Amino acid sequence: MARISLLVKVNRDGIARLADESQFRIDPDQLEYTAEWSPGTEIVIMQNENDQEWQYKLMSSGGGIPVHAAPHTASP
Repeated sequence: MARISLLVKVNRDGIARLADESQFRIDPDQLEYTAEWSPGTEIVIMQNENDQEWQYKLMSSGGGIPVHAAPHTASP
């Protein structure tokens, strides 16, 4: 089941931080697809059940290409 959160930012290392406090590491080969995302963009978070490395897909709710992502835990 998909959920939606607002984008806070995507840093240059490809870590997307969302308003619900979740963070995802975006596949570096697909980072260019997030270039149009800006803070406040609604991001649809979907499970990617067929991929163990990239367990999620993120996509702008306005459309575009879904990007592969994995959960990211910030270092203390």
